[in-house]
This record gives sequence, C-alpha cells and structure tokens, in this order.
Amino acid sequence: MKFGLKNINALLKSVGNPEREFPAIHVAGTNGKGSTASFLASVFIEGGYKTALYTSPHLVNFTERIRINGKEMHEERLVEYAQHLRPMIEEVQATFFEATTCIAFQYFADEGVAIAIIEAGLGGRLDSTNVLRPLVSVITNVSFDHMEYLGDTLTKIAGEKGGIIRRGVPCVTASMKKEVVETLRRITKRKATRLIQAKKRVELRAIDSKDGRYVVNPYGVVDLRAKRISITGAKLGLSGVHQAINAATAVAAVDVLMSNRANVKLFPRLNNKAVRRGLENVVENTGFHGRLEPFGKKILLDVAHNREGMETLAASLSPRGRGNLIVVFGVMKDKDYRAMCEIVAGMAKHVVAVQAKNDRALKSSEIAKRINLIGENATNGRSVRRGVEIAMKLAGKKRKVLITGSHYVVGEALEFLQSQ
Repeated sequence: MKFGLKNINALLKSVGNPEREFPAIHVAGTNGKGSTASFLASVFIEGGYKTALYTSPHLVNFTERIRINGKEMHEERLVEYAQHLRPMIEEVQATFFEATTCIAFQYFADEGVAIAIIEAGLGGRLDSTNVLRPLVSVITNVSFDHMEYLGDTLTKIAGEKGGIIRRGVPCVTASMKKEVVETLRRITKRKATRLIQAKKRVELRAIDSKDGRYVVNPYGVVDLRAKRISITGAKLGLSGVHQAINAATAVAAVDVLMSNRANVKLFPRLNNKAVRRGLENVVENTGFHGRLEPFGKKILLDVAHNREGMETLAASLSPRGRGNLIVVFGVMKDKDYRAMCEIVAGMAKHVVAVQAKNDRALKSSEIAKRINLIGENATNGRSVRRGVEIAMKLAGKKRKVLITGSHYVVGEALEFLQSQ
C-alpha cells in the first residue's frame, strides 16, 4: 500500500489520461459506499445510460470490481490491458490498487461509458481514485476504521475522506455527526462549493412492510421525496435498516446532480421512474452481492467488517431472529475485533470462528477463545469452508446461518457454496 497520487498520475498519463474522457460520481466513506455506489449505478442503468461501476474489494472474481451495465470486464480484456500497462507498472513500482484503477479507467474510456460511478478504496485525499473531477462527490459516512492510515479522531478521518471534494463540485454526505459535518463544511467552503446533507435534502419515510405502519427503522419499503424526485412505496433491492439511508444518499446525489441545467441536458431520462426502478433492481442491474443477502433458504451473507458495520447488521436483524443464529465469523486482526466479537456474541446461538486465507486474518482460535470468555458458545472452525459445513450441521432444520465479519470470509464462503 502506498498513499499518494504520483504513481496513478504517471500510469494514467502513459495511456492518455482516460479519466478525463467520461463524467463521474465519486463515492467515499467508511461504510455504505459500495451500496450507495451500486444504487447510483442502477439508477443510471435504468435511465438507459451506459454505466460503469468501480468497486472494491471483490468477493470471488477480481473482475467483479470493474463492470459496465452490470457485466464484469472479460478476463481476456483484463489481460490485454495489464500486459500493455505492465512496463509502466514496473517502472513506477505501482501497487495492485493503482494498477487496477488505471486499467478500470482505461476500459471505461475505451468503451465510451456515459457515466462512471467510482468507489474510493481507502480514505479519499490520497486514494488512487482521487484523480477525477466528478459531477458530484458523495461521502456516505465517517467512523473509526483504518485509523493507522487515516487518523485517530473523526475530524482527522473526515479530513481524509473530504479530500475527494473538488473546487466547485457539490458534495453530498450521509453523515450527521457534528465534528464530521463541521470538517466537511470547512473543506467545501475552502473549495468554493457546498455541502448537502442527504437527510436534509431527502425526506425519508420507511414503511413496515408487514402492516404498512411508518416506523423509525426501515424494513425495505420507502418513500423518498426531494426537490426534483418523488417516490412512494419503493421496495429496495438491498435489505437492512441502513440501506434506506444509502438509498436516500444516492437519491440526494441524483437530485443535486439534476439541479444543474447542463446535467439535465446530459441525462434527460433520469426521472422518477428510473430512480425507483434503480433502487428496486440494484442487484440485478449491478451484480452487487453480500449485503444481508440470502443464499438459499437457510443462509445469510453480510460483509460487515468493522464495529459500526457489525452494529448496523445487528440492528437490521429481526428481534426474533437475533440471538437465534449460527454465526460463521472471521475478522481481520487490524479491526476492532474485540468489540465485534461482543456484537456477534449477542446475535448468535452459537459462533463458528473461521480464518480467511489472508495474511491479515485473525486466528480462528483467538476468535473462539474470546467468544467463550464472553460466555457464549463458540467452535473453532478453522477454515471458512470447514466452518460453513460445521454451521450447517449445527443449524439443523430450525435455525439460519449468518456468515459475516469480512469481505474475504463472505467471498470464500460464497465460492464454496456455489460449488456445491
């Protein structure tokens, strides 16, 4: 990992600066940026526009990161781009992510996309994706994660995320935390632009799909009203209480985008119908997986990989289901795994600890030990594959299995499940 834009600028210059060839929306944040980016891409696809989506990390196949209209980049094309770029990659000693970003941008430009939705990798200010001049910048939220790189306070982390804000380019944020909003507002003022809080731009009402009551915590059916967009009773394509916030953030970004007459001329078919269908068909349109996603009748997959993500996951589970799950859990050792173990223990009837095939993965024996010390039942499943097999046996016919804690854990589990 290398922070800084020197290498990515050198790579892009060597192939003719493809990042200048397409309009873009740039999405950063601690949690929710992949979901928000996918909602946005789905909306543009439903509007009939050739839409690129760049996200990370992938779950099973590397080409999941680079999509146009939901279709992954063909491996043959990837090989061609990588071979062509390899001399420059070696010359500047570019990182994996720098090379990947350059290849994605070159592919999007060559394919003549109408819009690219680009998710930042880590942070924002020095992230390889921060070479764009987007139509709108989006910062989903800011919380404690990757503190060894981004800082140990919300103000410092917000400063890094806010580094994607460009002069004169409006920024939409989902964050309501005072220190985060103040930091982002200082940056937007310095960059002669404005900060738009999604919660203030979009009126969100969530409906309990069981009895039609309006409730605080959304259950997937929402009304969304902004200045130019009004949608009633949309059934979101992604599950969980947090996805209504991500959907509202995407709607706010579209609403702000369409407040500019030039953008209205650029995307005349971006209307209520496109937005509604985009929110509802996000998985089908983008291939975005692993967010409280069912696999068959007994398994749920969720890539919650930090403390806040795990808290959100717990809040999204029904009270009856919470505490009655067999949870397959693995986590990276650079995360706040102690707090995450506490949250997982509260969700589980039994925890099966696993270790993904990654140097950063915490030992499964350590996870099992911590869960047992909390006073909950835990089994050391060792590998993800073995852990899933153990969990399925423990679940029997009465309980469901939740697989969570890391993209790597969910990816390995999904690969195994798809092979069965």
